[in-house]
Amino acid sequence: MSAGITTSIRMPGEVRDLYETIAQATGRAKNDLMVEVLRREGQRQVREIAMILEGREDARAGRVSPIDDVVTRFKERGMLADDFDLDTPDDVYTDTTSA
Repeated sequence: MSAGITTSIRMPGEVRDLYETIAQATGRAKNDLMVEVLRREGQRQVREIAMILEGREDARAGRVSPIDDVVTRFKERGMLADDFDLDTPDDVYTDTTSA
């Protein structure tokens, strides 16, 4: 990793311990692991926000899609589990966003 800006973060002990375990198991630095996860999650959120804004503009312009098409696109982008079904309760799905 290249040099960067130093900052601090307050986290629960179990999160720190989790990264300590991963670092020891992989031989990687905790900092590198955390930066990788922060970058990936930040990029995911930026993509999600862009998609929401695009959808809002499409809706305002009268360009709408059937919900089944939207679900298919979300599955293709990894934003919904492959087994997602609108008629199934929310608590039975696989979390694909934390991969």
